[in-house]
Formats: sequence, C-alpha cells, structure tokens
Amino acid sequence: MQITLFLLKKDGSTAAISLPSTVAVIGRRQDCDLSIPLSVISRKHCEINADQSKLMVRDLHSKNGTFVNGERIEETRLNAGDQLRLGPVTFVVQIDGIPTETDITGVEPMEPIRVSLEDKTDRPKQEEDHFDEFAKDLKDVKLGGSHTAEFPDITGDDLNPQAP
Repeated sequence: MQITLFLLKKDGSTAAISLPSTVAVIGRRQDCDLSIPLSVISRKHCEINADQSKLMVRDLHSKNGTFVNGERIEETRLNAGDQLRLGPVTFVVQIDGIPTETDITGVEPMEPIRVSLEDKTDRPKQEEDHFDEFAKDLKDVKLGGSHTAEFPDITGDDLNPQAP
C-alpha cells in the first residue's frame, strides 16, 4: 500500500509527502517521522499505521486534537480522499494513487468542529488559524528518521523573500 499525504496550501495547490514507513509518527519533535514545528502541534501528535488491508490514524493524546473530515478522533480508519488535520495543517490522504493529484488540487480544507466538555449545548467552536505561524516556521520542518527528503515549500515566494 502506497500512502501519500497531500498538504493543502492556502493558494489551492498541494505538496506531496510520502510516508517513510508503515508506521509514521507526526508531531513537533525533530525525531518524529514527519516533524511540524508549530506550538499547536503536540510533540508526538498522532500515529499513522498502514498494513496490507487498512490505514489507521491514532491521536497520541495531543492537546489540540487530531481531526479526520472535520471530526475529532481518538482512532479511526483513513480512506482515500479523507482530510487529516493537525492544527492549521490539513492533508488529503492518497492511497495507491487514489484520489489523483489533479482531483486533490483546489480542494478546500474542512474546518474542524470542536465541542467543549463544559459546553452542554454541543455548540461547535471553530479552531484558531495558526497557518501563518506554520508558514513562518516552515524553514525548520523536515522528515525525521532515515527519511532525508525536505518538507515542500508551502509558503510561496511572497513569504520567503530570499527565494530565487
């Protein structure tokens, strides 16, 4: 099973990130398989586990939660085309080439719905947008472990004045 996470950029384009192994930890720590150095991302935020028949994601007791298709999860199965959101960062899950990159380009990220435990009316609360913080810190993002690929630029030239 070939798993690729497509980062949804604010301009509607995408950036592909292949998972380095069948079990990948995503978090703020540099030793995570996918490191995202944002304060809203927990040190070890979530784990993606792929076997031959299914792809699972499990929240690792993150402070701000892991969301699949807008719903906060503890553990759930990921399907092709699902949106995985950690803080301001949204990925679309591609499994064995489905959906295609063309189908993913231009997809709008689903907003997560947050329900406070103290709020008995179950009114949804919108998560703060920390994407600009992520864009500023992007120069420090890298894949950990034995994976040596650089995290793709999602900021565009307007946020990176040193870009050629």
